Amino acid sequence: MVISTRGLFMRTLFFLLISVSALLPAQNPFEAYTLSKQRLVEKDTAGYFYLAEQAYTLAPYNLEISLNYARACVTMGRHIRASNLLQYIADIGFDYSVESDSSFAPLWKQSRFKQIVSKAKEKSTLTASNFAFAVKEKDFIPGGIAYDLRQQKFYIGSMYKRKIVGVQLDGTVFDFIGESQDGLFSPQSIKIDAARNHLWVAGTLGTPRAKTMNENEAGRSAVFHFDLGNRQLIKKYILTDTVKHRFNDLVLSGGSVYVTDGESSTIYVINKEAQTIAPLYRWEWMLFPKGITVSSDQKYLFVAHWAGIGRISLADTQAMNLQVKPTTTLTGVDGLAFYENTLIAVQNAAGPQSRVMKFELSKQMDAVIKATVLESQNPLYNIPTTGTIVDDEFYLIANSQLKNFDAQGTIFPQEKLQPTYILKLKLNN
Repeated sequence: MVISTRGLFMRTLFFLLISVSALLPAQNPFEAYTLSKQRLVEKDTAGYFYLAEQAYTLAPYNLEISLNYARACVTMGRHIRASNLLQYIADIGFDYSVESDSSFAPLWKQSRFKQIVSKAKEKSTLTASNFAFAVKEKDFIPGGIAYDLRQQKFYIGSMYKRKIVGVQLDGTVFDFIGESQDGLFSPQSIKIDAARNHLWVAGTLGTPRAKTMNENEAGRSAVFHFDLGNRQLIKKYILTDTVKHRFNDLVLSGGSVYVTDGESSTIYVINKEAQTIAPLYRWEWMLFPKGITVSSDQKYLFVAHWAGIGRISLADTQAMNLQVKPTTTLTGVDGLAFYENTLIAVQNAAGPQSRVMKFELSKQMDAVIKATVLESQNPLYNIPTTGTIVDDEFYLIANSQLKNFDAQGTIFPQEKLQPTYILKLKLNN
C-alpha cells in the first residue's frame, strides 16, 4: 500500500532505481528526476533544467515530476511555463503549498500566481463522507475490508497483528481469524465469495513489518482461502520460487481469483476448481500493480499501477492503459472498485492530498470520460487505502496509519496511534 507523502516518494524513487533498472531505459523518468536534484545541489542550473525537463517529457502524468520541472523553469527564467505547470497541478486538484516554497519566490507577487494558489487550496479539500464505525485497537493497522451481504457483517484485516476481525452492523467487533492463525500473513486485501460462503485473503509479509515475523519471511506472499462458516483454512496458495513477491489486492470473477503482485509486476490467477495458482499477465510498464477490480460483465480486469490504470481483457489478456483527459490523473491509486460503469478509486499517492475519485468510463470501457472528486483530505485521513461497496455507498478505511513505524519497523507507542476509522461515502449523488 502506498503512502501519500513526499518522503515516501523519494524512498519509492530509490526502490525504483534499484529494482526496475532492467525494465526501463537507461534514462527513465525516475533516474532523470533523481539526477536533476543532484545537479541542483551542485548548483548546475543548466543540468538541473535539462534533466528535470527530460523526466517530465517521459512522465508528464507524475505530479511530483511536474512540480520539479516547474521549479527548474523558474531557475531558467521561464516563468510563464512554470505558471502553466502550476496551473495544471491546481486544475487537477492538488495543493503543494507553493506560496511558501522559495523556489517560486520570483512568481509570488504575480496576480496569476495568487489565483493559482487560491484555486489549489479551494479544490484540494472536500469532506463528504459520514462516520460508519471504528475498530478501537490502536495498533490494528488495517489491511483490506469486505462486506458479507448474507450475514450483514464487515471483515477487516490487521496487517500488524496478522489477523481478521468481523464487525456487526451495530459496531460490535470480534476476532474472526486469530493472530497468525494458520500462518496468516499480513492481510492486504479481503474478498467475500457469498455464493460459497468463503473468504479470500491476499497476504504479504514485511510491508509493514508485522508484530511477529522471522527475518527469512520478508518478501513472501500467499493467498489464503477460508470457510466463513467454520473459520477453517481451506487452502493456502503460495508460490514455490525463490523470487520475492508482494501480493496487494485480489478480485473474484467466475471460477477464478485474480491477485496483483507489486514486486514482479504480474497478475496471478487462481483456478478455484483446480486449486492452482499461475501467472496470468506480466506487463513491464505495469510497475507496482495495486488495486484490482472487474467489470460487471466480467469482461475486463482494471488494475491500478504506477502510471495510471490498465485494462486487461479476460478473453485474450490484451492490455491497455485507460485514456484520460489532461485535466485529471489516474496515478497514485491504491484501492479500486467497479460501480455502474465507473471506477471508485482511493488515490493516496498522486499528490500531497489523499482523495476518493469516481472515474466514469466510456461505453467501450477504454477511457475515462469524466473524473469527479468524491472526497479530498478529510481530517480523519491518515493514508486511506481501500474500501468496499455496499448498495450505493463506499465504505473506506480512512486511516491505515502505515507511517506509524520507526526506521527499524517498530510501531509507535499507543499514545501516538488512533482507532481505525471507517467512513462511508454516497456514490449516486
